[in-house]
Amino acid sequence: MLTLVPTPIGNLEDVTLRALEAIKSADVILCEDTRVAKKLLELLISRNILELPNEQNPKEFVDSKQIKSFHSHNQDEFLSILSQDFFNTNVVYLSDAGMPCISDPGAKLVSYAIEHHIAFDVLPGACALNVAFCGSGVESTPFVFVGFLPHKKLERQAKLLQIARLNMGGAYSAICYESPHRILETLQDIAFLLPHTRIAVQKELTKLHQQRYYGTAHEIGTMLEDSVIRGEWVLILDFSHTLEHKEYSLEYEEALMLDIPPKIKAKILSKMSGKSIKQCYEEILSAE
Repeated sequence: MLTLVPTPIGNLEDVTLRALEAIKSADVILCEDTRVAKKLLELLISRNILELPNEQNPKEFVDSKQIKSFHSHNQDEFLSILSQDFFNTNVVYLSDAGMPCISDPGAKLVSYAIEHHIAFDVLPGACALNVAFCGSGVESTPFVFVGFLPHKKLERQAKLLQIARLNMGGAYSAICYESPHRILETLQDIAFLLPHTRIAVQKELTKLHQQRYYGTAHEIGTMLEDSVIRGEWVLILDFSHTLEHKEYSLEYEEALMLDIPPKIKAKILSKMSGKSIKQCYEEILSAE
């Protein structure tokens, strides 16, 4: 039996009763980082959230579990040599924080279980995108979950333009994750490409110092100029007023006229259109 177990994203008390029972009954614990998993178990025990059976010693409890790494770098090899008998015992998969398979490993494990007819269950629990969306003030519209935005500036800008031009048949919003190392750069990109888009930016959700900011990307960037940038961030881009501001759905011809270096513009246009960078570059030169 395989059970995917969500873990708290900041506040240990958000762990569910079902998650605690799954952890206690687990013979094998798969996790992204064995150190993180062991630390989580130790914290749950030390704060009397996880009650040990039969007055078991905390170290004995942790040592009684087979704790194995399962992450994006080893999952293919792990599954390729795995015997289906592995799941004759209680196997639990823990994410480092939050819901497995949501910007975390786990999906390939589920696919393996489906393909080989292995019984599995997915427990509900903490997930940053749900918490952030509920705290955004955006009314119930369709939303798309983008996950982490690309690291490279050009790819990130192209992705932002792509999600701003989705045909959802009306109002919608987009949810993105971002690291503390790139949040300011991402806000600058949004301010440049989508200056009128209203966004909600939230960090360290469920933790003691969680913060929420609302406004345009320029306004929020100004708020954060003198702040300490720490923790993971969630951005909600509200496209409820798509028709009011044309830049929300930047067209190819409009991007062609942007006052940016031709080589950078060619890469953006290539991402938008599917044309080659060379073809886009030639179009830029002919338009000048």
